Amino acid sequence: MQIIDTSHIEGCPSKVTLGCAAISDDYTTHILSEKEKAEYRQFKNPGRQAEYLTARHLFRFIAGKLELNIDVIQLYKEEGGKPFATEVNKHLFVSFTHSEDKVFCAISESLDIGVDAERLSRRIPQRVLDRVLNETEKQALKELKPLQIWTLKEAAVKCLGTGLRTNLNEVVLSIKDNGEISTRFNNDKFIEICSFKATDHQIALAYHSTHI
Repeated sequence: MQIIDTSHIEGCPSKVTLGCAAISDDYTTHILSEKEKAEYRQFKNPGRQAEYLTARHLFRFIAGKLELNIDVIQLYKEEGGKPFATEVNKHLFVSFTHSEDKVFCAISESLDIGVDAERLSRRIPQRVLDRVLNETEKQALKELKPLQIWTLKEAAVKCLGTGLRTNLNEVVLSIKDNGEISTRFNNDKFIEICSFKATDHQIALAYHSTHI
């Protein structure tokens, strides 16, 4: 398990801590709450169980690095499935994502967030990309690679917390002259997104912003 250093990433907020871990079936279930153990047992696929358990251990690892009390911290899900956590009276913003072999977790005490990561070797077919881009984006984002666009949109949707109710083509990305990427959803939610490579993955971290 490791904390990913994002201090050198342009536009990446310092108030977010990001970590990753290799998916493994070596982790124990003793850290899980009774509700989490029930969720864990619902997965019949051993790979999905390993992913779930690795994510929970990674979450506690990051929480420990942030000097949060892991004995009282609890993970929950909003109605749409978006995770969050509490530590006594403190609310924590949380986001998970996974690839074939790694789990990623981001935690923030002040910023609503969404993270997505894909292996650099993954290929996004052009026909898929055409479905998630509108005509304006096709021109504006022509300098970005397909995998980067995909992770940017996925991170934005995770930040919104709307899950499958939001199609990727509803999230319209815009890019400024300085390279900053953002999207506005329903004219009331403004999300900024930073994009970078780490641990052989393309990673996008989205966060709610008050910038205009």
